[in-house]
Amino acid sequence: MNDLPSNNINAEALAVAQRIAKRMLGCGTTRLYDLLNRGELQSFRDGKSRRIVVASLKAYIERQIEAEAAKPAPSWTERATSARMAKRSAKAKAP
Repeated sequence: MNDLPSNNINAEALAVAQRIAKRMLGCGTTRLYDLLNRGELQSFRDGKSRRIVVASLKAYIERQIEAEAAKPAPSWTERATSARMAKRSAKAKAP
């Protein structure tokens, strides 16, 4: 039996180039390097190029989703809705 990997295996990349990481996050070079400098993303040098670890990209996105979910709902929405409803009811009462 052949122990070599088959060409039709769908393998997920473990690390990607910075241009691909930027596309995955939807950000620019400055933002990507800011995340790297703050330690939000992991990377390593592969020769002259820098590779971003895909697992760190996924972990960053998960942290952002959790942080967003923990935020309270903006109160301005409730105030705007109640003001709009009051305006509508005042309009309906007017002759």
